Amino acid sequence: MFAGLVVGAAGTAWADTPTMDGSYTLTATTPSGGTLTTSWTVNSCGDGCIWIKAGAGGSQARLVDGQWVLDTLNNISCADGSYTQYGSNSHMTWDPNTLTGTAQQTYILPACGRPAGYSETDQIKIEQTPSTSATPTPTSTATPTS
Repeated sequence: MFAGLVVGAAGTAWADTPTMDGSYTLTATTPSGGTLTTSWTVNSCGDGCIWIKAGAGGSQARLVDGQWVLDTLNNISCADGSYTQYGSNSHMTWDPNTLTGTAQQTYILPACGRPAGYSETDQIKIEQTPSTSATPTPTSTATPTS
């Protein structure tokens, strides 16, 4: 869902600061009902800080006033197959308990028939991906014959 730059704000720290860690799937739903799904790998980077890796990009999210906040540059993929690299800014906020929130998308370049400055608010839902334990692969060992 994102690639590029983050602008972080200092968060409020407290004893039981929420965090996220592991693999997640983010589903963004546009006002017209379209959906985009992105895989995230998330690691803690300190109190009130998580590092999110998605595709080729990665950024920090900060806990601000009880909400996770992530600001990034995003690529835009249009229905006609065209693509604009880093064509929009995204300001995402989500609740650390429900993992739901919004992503405010603002085009900084014209794309998909929309002008620079076009803005929409997508609904986001983040779900932790169940971890799968690695199962050892059986190997065969040749027994020497005499």
